[in-house]
Amino acid sequence: MGDRDDFEDQQYPDNDEFIPYVTAGNLAQRNGAKISLWGKVTKVSASEGFYVKTVDDQELLIRLKKPLNEPLEGWYEIHGVSQGKSVLCEEYVPLSGEITKNIDIEGHKSLAKLLSALDDPWNLGNEESEAMLGVTPMK
Repeated sequence: MGDRDDFEDQQYPDNDEFIPYVTAGNLAQRNGAKISLWGKVTKVSASEGFYVKTVDDQELLIRLKKPLNEPLEGWYEIHGVSQGKSVLCEEYVPLSGEITKNIDIEGHKSLAKLLSALDDPWNLGNEESEAMLGVTPMK
């Protein structure tokens, strides 16, 4: 049996890749890049996909690679590729009623703005820098 790191790498093969949360307002900056966003379904189009209202209160088209075969309603986390004013969806995950009951729209919007301002938010610098003094890497 392999060690736990091997299992995690197989389970989440892209877990080293940072995929930023965006809002409709900063989607165009990420044109062609993988993104994640939160949106509440506003309408479903058999030919195009579905539309969501994002946390910054804009309507956005979520394009699907294949037609929908299920009804959609409520909030979703959408993963896909930015196409400027729309998203080519790779996966959509419903957010549970518990999460959406007290959803912090302003907080999520602020998080997306912060992450878009940082080129590589998980890079804390090299291990020799003063900022990292006293911080030990996780095993």
